[in-house]
Amino acid sequence: MDIRGSVAIVTGGSAGLGLAAVRALRERGARVGILDIAEQLSPELAKDDEILFVRTDVTDEEAVAAAVGKVAGRFGRVDICVNCAGIFFSAPLVGPQGVHSLAAFRKVVDINLNGTFAVLAQAAERMVANDAAGDDRECGVIVNVSSIRAFDGGAGGMAYAASKGGVASLTLSLARELAPSRIRVISIAPGLMYTDLLRNLPEEAKASHLEKVQFPKRFGDPAEFADLVCYVVENRYINGETIRIDAALRV
Repeated sequence: MDIRGSVAIVTGGSAGLGLAAVRALRERGARVGILDIAEQLSPELAKDDEILFVRTDVTDEEAVAAAVGKVAGRFGRVDICVNCAGIFFSAPLVGPQGVHSLAAFRKVVDINLNGTFAVLAQAAERMVANDAAGDDRECGVIVNVSSIRAFDGGAGGMAYAASKGGVASLTLSLARELAPSRIRVISIAPGLMYTDLLRNLPEEAKASHLEKVQFPKRFGDPAEFADLVCYVVENRYINGETIRIDAALRV
């Protein structure tokens, strides 16, 4: 799909990987609707007339439907959906504080997996109504964010691994479901990307994580993730796949 002139929805677009995706899509000429739980956008984004911010809890189905409707109402359509909204949580299954909380497990799955599904479902409904464009008569592209933890689960990260594993497992099923409507579905599984979550760790923890990275021997730049988002949107033959971006990291 040609990004220039398209309309994209990015969840979690006020910070981290979502913010990087917003910037990359705008640089390539897309208009962008940001769905995020944040109170407000940075001045950089807020002054951009081609960005619409809708404060949204992705676990609230009615709020998601209304937010996607606002984006479509403002820009006329939805062509691209990038689901970056998510949280990380780690706790032992059995520890000094007792058994891992089911409520905490549910919260992680609800935001990372159920929230992703809620948004992509509403976006897909809009894409189905699009006029087909390009040589392959494409109507839309959905890009979901999984994680290498979907495949290399770590101790304490059961809820996160399960939620991101669910996102990866959705990919091929959704691609086949939406193929008749000419909509592609791809997931990206990032490794250690240098967002605030990683930046704010103690230096010893950063060094420990970095030891496992192969080459290049550094943390990933969110802009590299965003470039991959744009690449899979524009490469029409990539569909139904989860792509790792992790410098050969295995944890």
